Amino acid sequence: MKIDVLDRVGGGPHRRTLATHRPSRDQSSCMSCRFVYTPKHPMCPPVAGALEALNGSSQGRSSVLTRYSTADLHAMAREHTGKGRCRRCGFVYGGLVRTCPASRRIDAELQVRGKARVTQPKAGQGLCAGKSEGWMVLGKNPAPWRRAMAACSVCPLLAQCGAQLNDRLAAGEKVSGQIQAGRLFNADGGEVDPENTDAFATARGLKKRRKRSTSPTSVPAAGRPAELFPDVAA
Repeated sequence: MKIDVLDRVGGGPHRRTLATHRPSRDQSSCMSCRFVYTPKHPMCPPVAGALEALNGSSQGRSSVLTRYSTADLHAMAREHTGKGRCRRCGFVYGGLVRTCPASRRIDAELQVRGKARVTQPKAGQGLCAGKSEGWMVLGKNPAPWRRAMAACSVCPLLAQCGAQLNDRLAAGEKVSGQIQAGRLFNADGGEVDPENTDAFATARGLKKRRKRSTSPTSVPAAGRPAELFPDVAA
């Protein structure tokens, strides 16, 4: 299944560790190394080390999710669930954490696609945290831009983000091809008025079509062979 393919992308040895070091039936110890879980250590050392290594490289792996369809992502999300511990990757839930890192990355990708409600990853983080691509001005479809601007409008950190943006702009910094604090900036750093979003998208589409059209290959003017091919003797 494609889910297995995703799980094997990067960190193969660590994935195998998570697959073999499973909790016992009563969830009290590891079946592989016999480590007894405690409130302070709810996972065995091999699993803790594997998760730390995998989480350290999560940003690079998250880009892999863009290759999958929305239906595949929903299927993966259903796999990365469980009671007390993710049944797919073995991540042990604790405190307020009730989802594994893989599940959070999948959810972030679905949010970027507009297929899941945009949520705040952690207290003190904006709604855009971990979903930077959703706030980039890409392509010519204005729908993702509107979703990002709408999310900014209800973000608990909007005022703080807006103040920081104003300070950056006042200092001469240019914001290019991004949406920040609910404001859309084109590739040249110019701000696009929300009312002109559709017109801006149309202009981007026309510009891309002009770039794709190539000028015909120039043909040498008619003349004697020696003039057209100077390296060839007449």
